[in-house]
Amino acid sequence: MTSPIVSPGGDADVPPPGEATVEAVQAWLGPMDEDAEVLADTVAAVNSLIVTWRGPRPETGWPAHVVRGLNMLAARLIRRRNSPAGVEAAGELGPLYVQRNDPDVAMLLGLGTYTRPAVG
Repeated sequence: MTSPIVSPGGDADVPPPGEATVEAVQAWLGPMDEDAEVLADTVAAVNSLIVTWRGPRPETGWPAHVVRGLNMLAARLIRRRNSPAGVEAAGELGPLYVQRNDPDVAMLLGLGTYTRPAVG
């Protein structure tokens, strides 16, 4: 059983090695009215996508920081689904857009500028 993951700002337990789970993404997002099938499909897609980025999943599962990044990425994709034009909210100063890149997710997954240098 996976340990609970709470929303940012709370006391979050470090997830055990493995992969993203529907329960962890739901805990990260908090109360929501998302279709369970869409959430499960998004989690499956994220777990599949990481293999193309990092190679085969280790037998022991992904390390805790990668699992956290996978859960955060799945939650971000679910949130993005609710803002098809990229607008998160409309405020006093105009629309607030969903950020194009999430540096926290990139850091946890080792993407972009956080990729380890490699030779060959």
